[in-house]
Amino acid sequence: MTAEGVRRKSATRLGIVSVNSTGYVDAMFNCLEAGEIAVPLKHGEDHDRIHAANVDRVLIPQSNGNWMTRSFKGSNSSDTAIISFTSGTEGKPKGVLLSHQNLSDVVTRLNRVMQVDDTISEYIGVPVYHSFGFGRCRAIASTGGRFYIPESGFNPAEIGAMLRKGEINAISAVPSLWRVLLSNPDSIGNAGRQVRWIEIGSQYMSRQEKEAIKALFPEARIVQHYGLTEASRSTLLEIHKTEGDALESVGTAIGSVEIKLTESEQIAIRGNHVAHAYLIDGEEVPIQDQDGWLITKDLGSLENGQLYYKGRADDVINCGGLKIQPEALEAKLFDQIGYLPGIAICRKPDPMRGDGFLVAITPEVTIGPAKLQEAVSQATQAFGVNAGNSISVVEIDRLPKTATGKIQRRQLTQWYTDQNLEQPAEPSGIGKSISADFCRVLNLRQVQPEDTFISLGGDSLSYVQLAMQFERHLGYLPQGWERMSIVQLEKLSPQHDQFSLIETNIILRALAIFVVVADHAELMDFAGGAFLLLMIAGANLARFQSEALFQGRLIQPIFSLLKNLVTPYLIISIAYQLWKRELDLGVLFLFSNFINPEVTSIFPIWFINLLVQVILGFSLLFVIKPVRKFAAVSPWEFGLTATMLGVLAKVGISSIWNTTYLYDRVPHMLFWIFALGWTIQFARTQQQKVTTTMTLWAIVPVLVALNHTYAVWMLIGGTLLLWLPTVSIPQIIKSPLQVLGAATFYIYLFHMTFIHFVANVARIENPWLNTAAGVLGGVLVWAGVQAVQQFRASKRSTVTAET
Repeated sequence: MTAEGVRRKSATRLGIVSVNSTGYVDAMFNCLEAGEIAVPLKHGEDHDRIHAANVDRVLIPQSNGNWMTRSFKGSNSSDTAIISFTSGTEGKPKGVLLSHQNLSDVVTRLNRVMQVDDTISEYIGVPVYHSFGFGRCRAIASTGGRFYIPESGFNPAEIGAMLRKGEINAISAVPSLWRVLLSNPDSIGNAGRQVRWIEIGSQYMSRQEKEAIKALFPEARIVQHYGLTEASRSTLLEIHKTEGDALESVGTAIGSVEIKLTESEQIAIRGNHVAHAYLIDGEEVPIQDQDGWLITKDLGSLENGQLYYKGRADDVINCGGLKIQPEALEAKLFDQIGYLPGIAICRKPDPMRGDGFLVAITPEVTIGPAKLQEAVSQATQAFGVNAGNSISVVEIDRLPKTATGKIQRRQLTQWYTDQNLEQPAEPSGIGKSISADFCRVLNLRQVQPEDTFISLGGDSLSYVQLAMQFERHLGYLPQGWERMSIVQLEKLSPQHDQFSLIETNIILRALAIFVVVADHAELMDFAGGAFLLLMIAGANLARFQSEALFQGRLIQPIFSLLKNLVTPYLIISIAYQLWKRELDLGVLFLFSNFINPEVTSIFPIWFINLLVQVILGFSLLFVIKPVRKFAAVSPWEFGLTATMLGVLAKVGISSIWNTTYLYDRVPHMLFWIFALGWTIQFARTQQQKVTTTMTLWAIVPVLVALNHTYAVWMLIGGTLLLWLPTVSIPQIIKSPLQVLGAATFYIYLFHMTFIHFVANVARIENPWLNTAAGVLGGVLVWAGVQAVQQFRASKRSTVTAET
């Protein structure tokens, strides 16, 4: 049927030019009240829409000021009220035939939930010629309230000033605009308490963002909706009443509205608010199927009646089988770097993973591409994805958006594909060396170009070893190299400087192990370095093994633990017991710290036993699916929670079981230190770092005793890890520090042997010489192990080449 066929003789079609003004709203209200059909136009010469909708005449609204107070009562007629043309996020215009009943049903349900009355005075921060904005006008006018339409669009400073003057008590805006406001909370301040009503538009918002809005506007009824022009306000979420994970949802269906999911997890909507047809090329095309359902292109999930929006089906990034909603990834990114309106993430073709991550930035974004790429890589980890070399950062003049501010992601993807921006680069000539280093250090037969240090199961010990090798090849250590693919590393060009960056983590490890040896050699009495190493171990588990833990893959971190810690430990312990002709099961099964804190097998046993127990205990938490989900979505919050639970365990269990006779070297007494290391590693934002620092300085003096050297190690070390992750030092100093950092474990295992040899066999009782012997002896053992590994790797390469 043609559009002419559904047109009533008496229903004039009035084209109304879309301007964000009270004059436009008044013209729309007059048209609807007169029984005419309103057709919003882009401008007075919008011939495409005029012709498609058979417009009879065109009206250009006049501005009548910013404020409007006007009564409007909608009709429940099934006659067409508005032909609303929308490009959506797809780019192809189409007219949506909305009836009077469609419009009235929305207002009825919305006002019932928001409990709006005639005292409402609202700042409408979205264009009133779109579904969201015009819906706000109808809702307010139906109660006899008033609204304000800003001349220059949404302005946080203007909102704050109007709140302080008592001019407004309600605000409406889409999530992207709320993020602008949340990034400038001082513009609102205490005036946020004056707000009674808030409506948030239909885009993704994270739980943290919604909690921030609740905190900024504590007295407001805050409602977010999910919907389309074809089915406005299909679900409503009462944010002010909702807590926890449910804040990630977009609410529930109200009134006549029904929501379901198709087999492909697309959201389907049915109800009195759903439009009945599109107007395309002058023809009516049914919107609903034979059962009255509108099948959207949005993905979702339903849990306890709550709808969770998962993004557009054609926007979702499928990276190696794991699906990520771009808006959710952007929210996680903004948690780290702060909100930046000039950034958009969409999918791009990736031959290895299916989809990769295209990060488009505008010139206003000042963060460097390398730093941004690392931040995106870290953000993807929260979704269980190791993005590696699948991230591309490109600069464009502006982001393509719909009139309502939604990013047109497919346009970005198409532009990127058409530009063919990814050109293969020639390796720098060090490719074979880097691949060989990976194989040798990680004890692998072969690696693939797309592999990364983390995807291959690297840990803190092998990290330092590989870092040293890369610096030998390149002259510097690339930032975030552990997440770069081998092929990316191979493309880097060497450059040699006298000064270069070194991680504070490595300096602290080197310093701590030196002081541990010096303490045992009686050179100094400054105990506690081992506790800083325990904290660093927690940070390293977060850094290198968190992705596997988030996905429930516990074998990787446990295997890494066995291979790098337990195997050398057992070899030495078994050899020592055979030599002494005695059997100590506590040592062999790693629980001697529960029996005798003084026991040794050449080296102090307790620390290795404790470290293995804590890593196993911490990793086993991820067997529990809700815990795993919480940690993946909010790794810093998870770490802070684990730290507090560790503190409670220390205080609570010690009141029942006094472990002083074991020097408190048991897991429940020191678990909190390890968890605090995890928290430090995931403290990305300024707020998280400040909170973690306050937690560190609040609990360590209390739990360790303020005048104890243990506290000094943890307070200074933890603070440096948080606020000074790297430092530039001369290359001549850096190399020895790296060697000490890489050899830390072997120095710990063997330092007592070399101290014993110098002091008791050679009978040289010099603390300085004993310390040097302990440190250098451990380094020599480590170097010997490296030589053996290199020999085995070369043998494997020879065998592979021959076959």
